[in-house]
Amino acid sequence: MKPNFYLRVFILLFLFSIKEVYAARPMMTDDARIVESKACQLETWYKDTKEVKEFWAYPACNIGTNAEVTIGGSYERMNGDTYFANETYQIKSLIRTLEESPLALGVTLGNGRDPKRINKKIVQDWYLNVPISYQYSDLLVLHTNLGVTQLADEHRQQMNWGFSTEYKYSNKVELITEVFNQSSKYAYFQFGLRYWIEKDRIQIDTTYGNRFNHLGEDQNISIGLRLISLPFLP
Repeated sequence: MKPNFYLRVFILLFLFSIKEVYAARPMMTDDARIVESKACQLETWYKDTKEVKEFWAYPACNIGTNAEVTIGGSYERMNGDTYFANETYQIKSLIRTLEESPLALGVTLGNGRDPKRINKKIVQDWYLNVPISYQYSDLLVLHTNLGVTQLADEHRQQMNWGFSTEYKYSNKVELITEVFNQSSKYAYFQFGLRYWIEKDRIQIDTTYGNRFNHLGEDQNISIGLRLISLPFLP
């Protein structure tokens, strides 16, 4: 099919998701990609907001040919106190890959826990995402996702959506932009860059983010490191 057809489909899906969660660093928008079979990756980053300093780690492995499992979490530092703040357990599988078609599609199922939400009580939120990626050109990849999170403490469902772009500026540098909403009342944006120290193996990144209509209140910066292994699992 012609590339313009895939672009039209992608745009329609994005618009639908607006009316209507975890991704490759530093994006919040989920993408239809996983690490290669029997390989693993480690994504770590530091995020600094006005009130909280966050330290994140997300190890993930493709335990078969099409099942990427992620188990991770974060520590937060606020008002001089440091505590374990978040846990995430997630599995992602692809229905169609970018190697097979310019339009890739996947499914992500996960469970997020936040020990501090209600008087130190651990709250579990289940979420389901449908990530979609479109290879617009050799230099530009577009990502969108739509999904739903079951907010356990509020006994309701919250729609998730996101849209992001990756632009290959050079063989080592990628520029990223995105807008998203992950189980929140507000929409956010961020932009930044990735730099490959070793192509497809070691990557560093940095971003600036904020909330629409309240610039300055929720601004944040982050720096991250991503390590990707060769296949080694049995």
